Amino acid sequence: MIRLSLWSVALVLALGGCSATTTSVHPTAPFTPELARIFDDSVDFAANVEDLGGLVATRWRRQIDSMSASSDVIAVVRVETVTSGNDASGGRAVRLTCAASRTLHGTLPADGRVYLAVSEGEVGFNTVRGNETRLQSQSYVLFARWYTDVDGVVRAHWHLSPQSASLLQRVQDAMAASDPNRPRETVIRQD
Repeated sequence: MIRLSLWSVALVLALGGCSATTTSVHPTAPFTPELARIFDDSVDFAANVEDLGGLVATRWRRQIDSMSASSDVIAVVRVETVTSGNDASGGRAVRLTCAASRTLHGTLPADGRVYLAVSEGEVGFNTVRGNETRLQSQSYVLFARWYTDVDGVVRAHWHLSPQSASLLQRVQDAMAASDPNRPRETVIRQD
């Protein structure tokens, strides 16, 4: 009986951290409708959207640049677990546990894991649902913006894009361009 009780306590403690982020992260500003358009709780699966060209590539570049400038955290991650279940309202939901291997910007929770969720009816639900194997087969660049939910729990609105050298370069360039402290070059022309 004691063994079962100790196991139950250990299980509750282990699962307790799976529902949200730890207190080491916090929102930097309110989550606005403008931010909701780019932090859409979804996944890209195209390895190099630039190759698609046209309007798709233009929109993708704009989204990457915007997320790079306004993310609370940007990190290279692997999706460790994909769990399907129900959200608080009883609708279908998918939860992802991501482990970071490299942080490009911001602060991650102390354990280096980020817990992501998307519910049915949200923009990104169909990019996640049914793609469990695909999600766990490669590394992604995570763009996350922290927000505080109605219960006071800090969670992430997010976007995942497959890691590639060109994406990492675009992110670095966009972060540098949006940095108010970046060095500036002044060209003076003499005639």
